[in-house]
Amino acid sequence: MNTIYARLDRLGDLPVFSATVNQIRQISSAGDTDAMALAIAVMKDANLTTKLLRLANSNHYNRSGGKVTAISRAVVLIGFERIRNLCMTLKLIESFADQERDTSVEDLLVAAVLNAATARDLALSAGVEDVEETYICGLLFSLGEIVVAFTLPELYRDMQIMRRERRLSWVNIQQQALGGEFVSIGRDLIQSWGFSKRVVSSLRTGEAPVGCSEQERLNQQIVSGCHQLFEQIYQRSPQLQGDEYTEQLVHMAELTRLPPEKLEETLNHSVRQLCDHIDQYGLSHRALIPPVAASGNESLDEMTRKVAFYVHARQEQQRNKQKQEDAYAAEQRQRLAEYNQRQLQYLEKMSELMTGQAPTTEILLTCVEGIEASSSLERVVFCLSVEGGKQLVAKLLEGEQLDPLMVYFQLNREDPQHRLFFHILDRGAALLVPDARDPGWQNRLPKAYLHSVMPGGLIVSPLIVSGKTLGLLYADKTETSGPVEDRDFKVFNQFLVQCRIALEMGKHLTSAPLKKQQEK
Repeated sequence: MNTIYARLDRLGDLPVFSATVNQIRQISSAGDTDAMALAIAVMKDANLTTKLLRLANSNHYNRSGGKVTAISRAVVLIGFERIRNLCMTLKLIESFADQERDTSVEDLLVAAVLNAATARDLALSAGVEDVEETYICGLLFSLGEIVVAFTLPELYRDMQIMRRERRLSWVNIQQQALGGEFVSIGRDLIQSWGFSKRVVSSLRTGEAPVGCSEQERLNQQIVSGCHQLFEQIYQRSPQLQGDEYTEQLVHMAELTRLPPEKLEETLNHSVRQLCDHIDQYGLSHRALIPPVAASGNESLDEMTRKVAFYVHARQEQQRNKQKQEDAYAAEQRQRLAEYNQRQLQYLEKMSELMTGQAPTTEILLTCVEGIEASSSLERVVFCLSVEGGKQLVAKLLEGEQLDPLMVYFQLNREDPQHRLFFHILDRGAALLVPDARDPGWQNRLPKAYLHSVMPGGLIVSPLIVSGKTLGLLYADKTETSGPVEDRDFKVFNQFLVQCRIALEMGKHLTSAPLKKQQEK
């Protein structure tokens, strides 16, 4: 213990027991606290904030699908107690994450997270009153072994070699090498770090100490029992007689009032849940894969095969997903490069039109074509203001699926369904609707427009030159193509400004009718 404490002191304060985490523990345990107070405490740690938000947006915690961008929202979504436990989990991993990626330490960290999650689920079945405290007990149960592996790596490797030789039991090896058991070391550490008596007393194997309550006894038995089952599944604790796994499974089934097959299902479910978001914890899938070998116990071997198969399959799925994401990212970069090239070409053309005596139609057509060719906007229309501003008529169109726009954009100021577009015309300000499928915009945009045009997102702006309103410039994406991107809006505005300048410089203010664009 003296050697361990000396080496821990040289490492400095461990993140898991930092002032931030202690404050989080205190705030989350207070009865009168609120989400914002806990969020403020979490946000003092930038690294913790980032990791918590990633977890809050994972499928496991965020079933609604809406993106969580604020810690206060994450606190409400996940809950005070679970946020506290996630903080403890993330900081435990951060505290002992080996810079050299020592696999034994990472294996132990994965085992701690698995033990915590499974113990909490089983505690619910067993009727434990404070299942979130059970999670903490499960997380810290192997703290002593983690600390020894981290601070005394050479000694720990020698102990593992002795274990594989199977000449002594694991408990005897601990006593011979350390003068005590891992759980005793962990108990001493968390007691000195100020954890509650209930958590401290849970860190022991065998029977609970005399004088503890029934709830404390149940909690301790579940936590240590889960640990023993995962030791068997991951073959860190070899079956000396061949039936240790079955005996432990039966004991835990009696304790939790679950059939053995349901208990194994819970163990498997815990592995799957962690597998789905292990990256957010900063751990690798490799540590989740148990060795597949004949143990002499058919039930254990079947469980091991199921777990190994799932993790391998999930790994393959993740690799394929990453390949798809990389391919999509490369495609997007190529698309952006093409857009930028076209944008430059059309802007050069607009500059040439500024210096010449180009017809108004040519300037407007170049603007419309430039927006469509240089962005992900799929349809662009210029609507001419006629009859003294009483009507808006589609004159220049570019893109795909233009027929609905040609039909709809024959707007009359007197029609209530067309009022929005004339309001934009009169105000002289642009309207950006990133996602027209949003319920808020569905209620505000004209029904006839939504039904006939079916936009995904849209931009509308009046074209005003030297104080005279020429008409409306409209661009959108189809309903199936998704929302308007920030870059689309910038491209739209850039061409709009260039068009105004070109028209003003050439003094192309004329009431002559615009020629219709010939069909391609």
